[in-house]
Amino acid sequence: MASTIRQVLQHSLEDLSKDELKKFRARLLDREREGEPRVRRRALEDKDEVVIAEVLVSTFTEAKAGSVVVETLQAIECNHIAVRLEAELEELNLPGSRPSANSTTPPSTARPVEHFVDQHRSSLIQRIRRFPPIINKLLELGVLSQEEYDAIMAIPNPHEQARYLYNGALTSSGTAGKDIFLRVLEEIEPFLLEDLRRS
Repeated sequence: MASTIRQVLQHSLEDLSKDELKKFRARLLDREREGEPRVRRRALEDKDEVVIAEVLVSTFTEAKAGSVVVETLQAIECNHIAVRLEAELEELNLPGSRPSANSTTPPSTARPVEHFVDQHRSSLIQRIRRFPPIINKLLELGVLSQEEYDAIMAIPNPHEQARYLYNGALTSSGTAGKDIFLRVLEEIEPFLLEDLRRS
């Protein structure tokens, strides 16, 4: 399949005018749903459609990002784009389109799997060397607030910084935050990750 959910969302966002995109960002920041992660202002401010699509998938996961965008487009009265996006999601059979009434997940595939970041918690805390660029990126992507970032930077020991990150922002941001953390690690500590994956 050539298209990914990120590309489909990006193309829909590119169809918005400058003002509509501004409204879309504002509406997304106002969005509050129980049990759902919130998008941080810093993650969206002055960002283009590519970054916004990435933030949406990272925050809401591939399974929910499509429906979040459809709802937000409807809320800002861009119904024609919302309808087209919904059709594209269904046509490509991507998660985020209307849930199918007859779709069933066998119990064997629904088993929760421990996230890689949790599986290797101790090793990551002990072995991450390039911590400042990692937390800079997490701040930029909205996983950390400015207050959390400042608190981590005030800790002199990198192991304690990593422990603080795990116990705070990574725990509260759930799977979406851990997915972003993993992608940042792949970029900044690729050899460490490669070693952990082999172990």
